Amino acid sequence: MRLLLLTLLLVPLALRADPFAPFRADYEVFHGSKSLGGGYYQLESLGDNRYRMGYQSKVSWLLLSDTRTETSEFLRQDKQLKPVSYAMKRSGTGPDFGASIQFEEQQIVARYKKREKTFPTKTPVYDSLLYQQQLRLDVANGKEEMFYPLIQKTSERHHTYRVTGEEELVLPIGRLQTIKVERIREEGDPKRTLIWFVPELNYVVARLAHYEDGDLKADMRLQKVDFN
Repeated sequence: MRLLLLTLLLVPLALRADPFAPFRADYEVFHGSKSLGGGYYQLESLGDNRYRMGYQSKVSWLLLSDTRTETSEFLRQDKQLKPVSYAMKRSGTGPDFGASIQFEEQQIVARYKKREKTFPTKTPVYDSLLYQQQLRLDVANGKEEMFYPLIQKTSERHHTYRVTGEEELVLPIGRLQTIKVERIREEGDPKRTLIWFVPELNYVVARLAHYEDGDLKADMRLQKVDFN
């Protein structure tokens, strides 16, 4: 009942919000109260219903450092996103490496470090960045439980998410009314992931918190967002 009331209250916001509006959202990443660094998400329109989603982060902890860049190009087909290509580069402490996925008509070709694997093309399917944009779109469209099959590195995986309610957050960007979503994991899994979306900001992520055995391991908080 509560989720139904929440959906009804947010219908006017959903009608005005545009999850495809180009933007850049900057975040700071924490471990407990200590800042590890930060990063940003960026959505660009390439024309003809083609988009590019990008992510970049640079974090450090004690003597360890990690810099990552990810990009995902995709097509918008009404409420369903179709992947075109994905690329990731990582540098920092330890060996550098990368990954790529090409979503072709007859097959999906995934490469990670020195490994390569092919999969038959299917619909829907996502990469590890694109499903996050599909999640924004699905929450904006009032879905309450979402399932995403994806290719990650050279493996087939899936993520399931469920809307759990609404919550007010106070962040450096201000006081935000959000929709709270939790990743559904197998029973007994010690990990827990929560995401908060902001309807008034086109369903941009306000916060992402990851727990292991009840301890907060990573906490990504929105600092600012710019819409182009």
